[in-house]
Amino acid sequence: MKEDTHIEAHPDWLEEGLTLRCLTPADRATHKAMSQMIYEGLPDKEMLIPMTEEEYDDTFTDVNEDVVYGIFRGETLIATSSLLHDVRAYHDCPGMEDVLRHPCIEIGECMVLPEYRGRNLMLHLNRLVRQEAIRQGVRYMLATAHPDNKASNTSLKHLGYEIVREFTRAGKRRNLLLLDLVMFKK
Repeated sequence: MKEDTHIEAHPDWLEEGLTLRCLTPADRATHKAMSQMIYEGLPDKEMLIPMTEEEYDDTFTDVNEDVVYGIFRGETLIATSSLLHDVRAYHDCPGMEDVLRHPCIEIGECMVLPEYRGRNLMLHLNRLVRQEAIRQGVRYMLATAHPDNKASNTSLKHLGYEIVREFTRAGKRRNLLLLDLVMFKK
């Protein structure tokens, strides 16, 4: 995992008592526990596709460029968003061939504990992911969200994403969203 050295522990948008940092391989169990808690609390399990063990192995290692941002209250992880370089899941999407010829990342593992939702934490974390993707020279950011997940779709649209199509990922309906970072590069 890569650490984003440009982030502040206490940016001005972060409420008092919360801290921001990049997760490390030592945070794997904390991230997994948060994901599981959110997944188990969902009335509709279709809304979230949890990371597989293979994805955890790929992300929570010292030998890749993935970046996972986390917001904490004390030792409790309350929100995460990730810049993930493994975009193999998109190779079977019709019409993505041209996009995938360029450097791409996926924004994923976007989660906020229920009691902290509605505070724009995800929007701020996803802006950090976008900034890091630009620093890494990425052209396209890919994302998926369940078509009925208004919060996720709206947050991604606020970042500049456009819905490309609906498709099936891991057996679940998803909107495929795309962001061309050319418009953000100076």
